[in-house]
Amino acid sequence: MRPLSKVWLALSLLIVTPLAGAEDFGVANWGQSAMAVRDLEQRPNLTPLSERDYLIYEASLPGINRTRLVYQFEDGRLETGRFIFNVAPGSPTNVWLEQFESVRALITQQYGEPAHQQVIQPAGSSNNPPDNWSDALERDAVILKTQWRTDQTLITQQLAWNGSRPHHQIIYLPVNGVDLSDSGTSPF
Repeated sequence: MRPLSKVWLALSLLIVTPLAGAEDFGVANWGQSAMAVRDLEQRPNLTPLSERDYLIYEASLPGINRTRLVYQFEDGRLETGRFIFNVAPGSPTNVWLEQFESVRALITQQYGEPAHQQVIQPAGSSNNPPDNWSDALERDAVILKTQWRTDQTLITQQLAWNGSRPHHQIIYLPVNGVDLSDSGTSPF
């Protein structure tokens, strides 16, 4: 099997399979307790012992240096889920962009076209797509954002500059009346 095929297969198993079931995020449903999620989750638990507001689990994907699943709780109930992705240390910014596009394509394959895609640029900028996406990301001049919506969950993928490096994550939130009526066409 070619390396790229292995990456797609692994991404499918990590992201698509948990989402294809009845779960809202990972192995859990919105509102479940941390104890219930801990009992269901089979991945390696990386959560600090004293932490009560979130659970962190390790996931392994070929081509992605590190992936973390984070369950966040409010008042003891699951309120937010995140996938946080990293590339190998020292990788150029274009690797982050390629990873963003690969994950976006996989989620689009599962849920269909995104409800909303945008490039967020600082106020006063021309709002024209940059000539060099890597350079624009490194200058903190763009944030890439894509959203999908299911009956229960709003899924937001983001790539932004964070301090001295890119930050790539997918955030899962219960729908609870989120309005995507201003959905636009893809800027990519």
